[in-house]
Amino acid sequence: NILSSIDNKYIWVNKESLIDTIKIDSVLSFVEKNNIENIFFQVRARGDALYESQIVPKFEKIDNDFDPLNYVLEKTKDKNIKVHAWFNTYMLWSSPQTPKDSLHFYFQCSDCFATDFNGKSDSNIKLNQIQSSNWEGVYLSPLNNNVNKHILLVIDELINTYDIDGLHLDYVRFQDMFYGYNETGIKEFENKYNFNPKDIDRGLISPRFGYLDSEVDSLTKLWDDYKANSITSLVKDINTLVKNNDSSIKLSAAVKPNIIEAKYRWYQDWLSWVKLDLIDFAVVMNYESNINKFNFNNRLIKNSFSNSGKQKIVIGVSTFNQNA
Repeated sequence: NILSSIDNKYIWVNKESLIDTIKIDSVLSFVEKNNIENIFFQVRARGDALYESQIVPKFEKIDNDFDPLNYVLEKTKDKNIKVHAWFNTYMLWSSPQTPKDSLHFYFQCSDCFATDFNGKSDSNIKLNQIQSSNWEGVYLSPLNNNVNKHILLVIDELINTYDIDGLHLDYVRFQDMFYGYNETGIKEFENKYNFNPKDIDRGLISPRFGYLDSEVDSLTKLWDDYKANSITSLVKDINTLVKNNDSSIKLSAAVKPNIIEAKYRWYQDWLSWVKLDLIDFAVVMNYESNINKFNFNNRLIKNSFSNSGKQKIVIGVSTFNQNA
């Protein structure tokens, strides 16, 4: 069994496996049988809670009087199993119908949604229609301060109510590179730098209109950094919040496997997060089934970190797109 030769094993357990005691007991049985030391337990999937919250509604498939997180913490407190609260950060919703609970954040802040280059906000997506194959769901915008405030509020409640071993951030990124045009965020950027970043993509900021190549590069970098920094700023604030509350809580993030693409396509500058100690470790979602691509991503990482940095890397592998 290859698992027996690996130290420090982690497993993600999603919401569908946590809706009642029978399913959770089955998960815990598997974890103990395979000597898995760490569970990423999904506490927030789509702007909801798999625990008791005064801020966000409970996951719709859970009985009102059942608290999955409390149950798993009670069941593991005397065992060598660490429970990391797996928290979907900017992903808000992905079902074909809107949330049942009117208090869901989906209904609370109409200008908080991610917006693409064409000005289409995720709030206007017709959920009951068939979406494109690469559509992940409705996202909140990292460029809107109200979004980051809300996320911090939810995390603050979580870490103050439950004795978790870790907080694991997922979807802490933009949905793709053609997002990042939230109206509030664009206005704030314009006020700060005196130009509309859309003019870069429209070709108005280019040598054709009298700009030097170096100026185009410089303004493009300003906009790229602004988007990446909006996410890094949240991670920094979460780090401060968590460590001030309980320095023993390990903060981690699930990250895209190619460090260059992660920063310039999804604006997820996780290389800096690790180097600046903003997170305790990164979980690299290296889901390539092709061994050459899998190894390429790992080599890029290996060449980017010192030995101490490499100790903060966990490689995530997949079985959904290949056999075990």
